[in-house]
Amino acid sequence: MVDSGGFTLNGVPATTYGITLAYAPGQPMLSETRDRMVQIPGKAGNYWFDSDLGPRTFSLPCRFVTTDPAALDVLIRAFAHVLTHVHGKPIQLALIFDDAPGLTYMVRYAGQIPFDRAWVGCSEFTLDLIADDPYAYEVEDSTSATITTSGGLFVVASSGNVGTPAKVCIKNNGAAPLTGFTITIEYEV
Repeated sequence: MVDSGGFTLNGVPATTYGITLAYAPGQPMLSETRDRMVQIPGKAGNYWFDSDLGPRTFSLPCRFVTTDPAALDVLIRAFAHVLTHVHGKPIQLALIFDDAPGLTYMVRYAGQIPFDRAWVGCSEFTLDLIADDPYAYEVEDSTSATITTSGGLFVVASSGNVGTPAKVCIKNNGAAPLTGFTITIEYEV
């Protein structure tokens, strides 16, 4: 496992910004749901139409790795610049945790970062980020196979928990035309 201070933002380790996670953040397994339902007079409960996942929030308990007040001010300003573009608006950043290096969340700064200087050298803060798209994404995987006989079979499986479209390219290297092939898409329930 790579030690980047607990996470990277746009591929840059948190330690580059002088930050490290104070402790592993507790995160919910799934984000909150947005339920579509209606109350029907004379009927107990609700009638549920459907639900979607809402945005995923991250509250990262961080600390700057310096206790020098002047150096801390420089790190605070530099890191604030990372979270916003030149017009002061939050930007989307790729968040990758050290303990799950293959998964990327697209996040932006949300809320506020209270920074209490109750004593000299106080360097802890909570970084609140939001992923409007609540899913983590893996790097695109590409698989190829050569089928040289009639009745050949090739299986492509996704390791994710969300239906992911597959891109299928069929190339005929032979002289005879391709006929009678079937593409079957199955989802486990």
